[in-house]
Amino acid sequence: MFSSIFGDQNGTQRGPQVSKVKVSVVQKPKPTSTSTPTSSKSYSSSSTVTGHLKVPSSSTSTSANKGRINGGSSPSKNGTSSPSPRPTLLKKVSSAIINPKSSSPRPAKTTSSPAPSRSPGQKRKANKIERVQSESESDSDNGGSDSESSEDALDPKPKLKRQKASPSGNSTPTSLLGRDDDLLGRRDDLFSLEQVDMRGEYSRGWVGFVECEEVLKGKIRGWASAGNGWGETSKGLEKYQAYFPQPGFENGDIPPSVELLYPAEGCKEKFILLTPTSAGEYNPISELRNALRMILEHYIPPSHTHIFGKLSDSLSDPLDTPSSMPSRLTSPFAGSLATPPPDSVPTETIGDALRKALAPNRRDGPGFLRAMERFNNAMSELQQEGSMKVYMKGKQMKKREWSQLVDFVHESAYSRVVGPYAYTLAHHPKHPTEVAEAISAKEDAYGELRHNFMSRVIEQTKLGPNSVFADLGSGVGNCVLQAAVQAGSRSYGFELLPVPAHCARLQLKEVQRRWAMWGLKGNLDVEVHEGDFRVHPMVSKRLREADVVLVNNEVFPSSLNNDLTNMFLDLKDGAKIVSLKPFVQEGFRMNKNNCDSFGAIVKLSKHRYFPDWVTWKGDQGDYYIQTIDRSMRAKFEEEMMSGRRSRR
Repeated sequence: MFSSIFGDQNGTQRGPQVSKVKVSVVQKPKPTSTSTPTSSKSYSSSSTVTGHLKVPSSSTSTSANKGRINGGSSPSKNGTSSPSPRPTLLKKVSSAIINPKSSSPRPAKTTSSPAPSRSPGQKRKANKIERVQSESESDSDNGGSDSESSEDALDPKPKLKRQKASPSGNSTPTSLLGRDDDLLGRRDDLFSLEQVDMRGEYSRGWVGFVECEEVLKGKIRGWASAGNGWGETSKGLEKYQAYFPQPGFENGDIPPSVELLYPAEGCKEKFILLTPTSAGEYNPISELRNALRMILEHYIPPSHTHIFGKLSDSLSDPLDTPSSMPSRLTSPFAGSLATPPPDSVPTETIGDALRKALAPNRRDGPGFLRAMERFNNAMSELQQEGSMKVYMKGKQMKKREWSQLVDFVHESAYSRVVGPYAYTLAHHPKHPTEVAEAISAKEDAYGELRHNFMSRVIEQTKLGPNSVFADLGSGVGNCVLQAAVQAGSRSYGFELLPVPAHCARLQLKEVQRRWAMWGLKGNLDVEVHEGDFRVHPMVSKRLREADVVLVNNEVFPSSLNNDLTNMFLDLKDGAKIVSLKPFVQEGFRMNKNNCDSFGAIVKLSKHRYFPDWVTWKGDQGDYYIQTIDRSMRAKFEEEMMSGRRSRR
């Protein structure tokens, strides 16, 4: 998601990362190598370099997105410690579907596409027509390799090959996620701080959100209590230890804590100042410092940055930060004995105080409490005078910044209400009879599409506030919720399995509360349904409205994919289907035998997803965008009729 602004617990440091740039020298121009793309997600407990510090990820989880290998988005963020472990693959899927060896890149291979299927019909002499091109050439030319998901979704016996990463394709090209100077370009408001009391569940704002302390103790007392025992955990404060070494900050009967004032006026949350003993547990200090980073970077008006400090002021350890004082003070004018006034020397900003107190080589608990008191007091004054609301009204953001903020807010909700179900998601309880009869063993496997995957889909399909998004097999609802706030779209999800569907309902409520806490507008027209999308009464209505349909059909049998093609006949022209397997063969050529098939009304394009964009494997692979275009079929029919008339 984003890198942390503070160091790790052990005080390990590194020098700053330096991007390699192409430099030209006039006298002797020499070509230089371009920088290796940085990975967008981390799905392991490996450390992340941030400025001068090395920050350990606190979890093997992944933001925001499907249950089963049937759709989902990732909680592990760009260098940020993830609050809760997201289950990867709950059941071992056949090696023909899931690649277990993704650690080392290998040269790409290409495979021939299966022969076009023939539909019954009267034989006619086919006219010479243009080939319906697949738009994947550019991707395959750039080192892409065919993966198991590149086979035709309708082929009952695909010849699958294990995924082979290209030699240089071990990380995500940053250009796919938007450059730092790319503005989002949305014309609607992203924030609604003046309307938080009218948003959230049943227009109650943030009231009833699940607090940090409930997550640590493993006892959800509020509206999100499990009730049926699914989400009950054995978590407790015994899995946590002190972060600050001073007396009074140890793990005891009354654990140390501090309150954080959120951007929404009057909204506070208590954070326990302890750190987990293992990387897989929720880390409250990591979430707290990243929340502070988001506020300092995006919510403070320029007129108040001298009080709060900027994010760049809090990137590295104070002992490694060059002095902000100039090397030489400006001399008074000639003949004057005046000296600079004392207040001309820069004072310590709140960001500086927070950074110093949390730095691993200091861990100053009392200093951190004082800095947090300064922060909350300044935030309260800022809210009361109305400067923040004015600043955030109509505020536009860069694509990457907006994506990271959404990712963080959703990860906070995920860790609270989905995290407790991690084991149950990985080991489904006995399904009801109607559910067990509707799924195969492979479909019961669990996996998620991560935040970067969905961010790329939003960018490619141009999802926006006037769009409708539908997710068939929506799991715990991550992609549905991400589309609703990041793109502002009306969003609908349908999930068959009871546990992921239950988690989706919980997450929807918690996410809407957290939208209010952070003043995010989001689209409140978002629904998650439980049931078989082949027969659910709402699916046909949503498909007729949909602009983008997401189907993670990685492990769907061919019979289910055939059912989906029949359902997709209700889609309007221009609607896009995003899938892990194509619903039409690559290089499809329309002729008299297949002109009535689904492939005759879609344009296919093939794209790459990159390491850690999905939870079930760490290497890259292919996904497909199929655009409904009935004009191709109409043109073919006209040519056929013209050929018949010319022969008379």
